[in-house]
Amino acid sequence: MSIDILKKQIKENKLQNIYLFHGAEEYLIKYYINAVQSLIVSEENSELNYIFFDGKTEEAAIIANCETMPIFSDKKLVVIKNSGLFKARKGDNDGGSSGKKAAKDTFSAYLENMPPYTCLIMVETAIDKRLKLVGTIKKYGLIVEFDFQKPADLVKWVTKVFGSYKKSIDRMAASYLVENSDYSMTELLNEIEKVVNFVGQRSEIVIKDIEEVCSKSIKSRIFDLTDAISEGNISKALNFLNDMAALKEPMQKVLFMIIRQIRMLYRIKLMRQKGMREDLVSKQLGLTPYVASKVMNISKSLDISVLEGAMYYSLELDEAIKTGRISDRVAIELLIASMG
Repeated sequence: MSIDILKKQIKENKLQNIYLFHGAEEYLIKYYINAVQSLIVSEENSELNYIFFDGKTEEAAIIANCETMPIFSDKKLVVIKNSGLFKARKGDNDGGSSGKKAAKDTFSAYLENMPPYTCLIMVETAIDKRLKLVGTIKKYGLIVEFDFQKPADLVKWVTKVFGSYKKSIDRMAASYLVENSDYSMTELLNEIEKVVNFVGQRSEIVIKDIEEVCSKSIKSRIFDLTDAISEGNISKALNFLNDMAALKEPMQKVLFMIIRQIRMLYRIKLMRQKGMREDLVSKQLGLTPYVASKVMNISKSLDISVLEGAMYYSLELDEAIKTGRISDRVAIELLIASMG
């Protein structure tokens, strides 16, 4: 994996001249930018040898900043974030007007022969991998994708972060915190700080502490909704839906997550019918302890025929939404009612 290559390069202090970092996990992107910066730029010279741009940036400006020599140092770091150079626009065929194409070609050619004293890091949330510029960086530098981490890895990381505050948290509570987030490490850090401040001198963190100070995520609310369905309490399930609507949660996203959970419950029922142990089911599906405990309990209360019927009905509802016959909100209400 490219991130392993990056780790090795940082550890051995053998950095390349050009990097492209992309993905949704901003925490890791910042972490590795800081790691590279600490190798290249000293604290006393950081203002002279660290250049940062955030926003649309012309190729010529990037080249100009890469060309200037470092001051009182052997190397300099240039970080360009959200440049707009890695998105193909309709009709520009990886170039657009002759002037823009010439600028892109010049920039690509420049990256092939970067000055040895400059390390350039380009940072984007998303990239179009078909672009010539991406191909150039792949050939002459390193492209690293920073996706949200797997829930199981986040549980370990959360435990480690709490440990840095001299706090202990069991796996169930840690996984509850993870599942109440959008898997963003930055968001999780904020939630951890809330919990640490809330418990004060107490060293042990329990689920109740997290419930007291952390906002419920849409994922957690979907669990509450499906839990109510499994209890046969359709009115309660619809109340949870009303709560999500009041919080301005996108109904399309809510519907998608409900259907995804129904499919997960269906898979669990099939595996359990084949005699697979609960711990093996959890491992195969990559579930955290909190999610595993929730879905196992919910699955026990729902007949497999109900889940199968809901999956087929969701296809009909999807067609009705696409043809404009019903809204996402109505589709959710009908799906919930069908499982009662």
